[in-house]
Amino acid sequence: PDPPARVRVLSPFDPLLRDRSRAERLFDFFYRIEVFVPEPKREYGYYVFPLLEGDRLIGRIDMKADRKRGSLDVRRLWLERGVKPSSGRMEKLMAELDRIARFAGVEQVKLLDGWNAALS
Repeated sequence: PDPPARVRVLSPFDPLLRDRSRAERLFDFFYRIEVFVPEPKREYGYYVFPLLEGDRLIGRIDMKADRKRGSLDVRRLWLERGVKPSSGRMEKLMAELDRIARFAGVEQVKLLDGWNAALS
């Protein structure tokens, strides 16, 4: 069957990405966890999650649950080359972020200042 067209946030340890070289070879998606990279040398962020739409890795997102404030804070979104932030795609992303917020036990998704700066 065809994969679902919805957008999903993947764990950096998802089996699809576990073998980073294979993910790069098959999906042309270079992904590294930058937790141990000094901050000035990070390309994306401390703990960035890959985004999957259908059978395509379309980008990555930097987000964190702030349980004290009750929000899922979206710090930054990056889309892969050639992936456009269409209204339909962004609606699917927001639906996924709402799902993750519920899963994390927070009430809202908060888009922080500059969250979409990488899209321009």
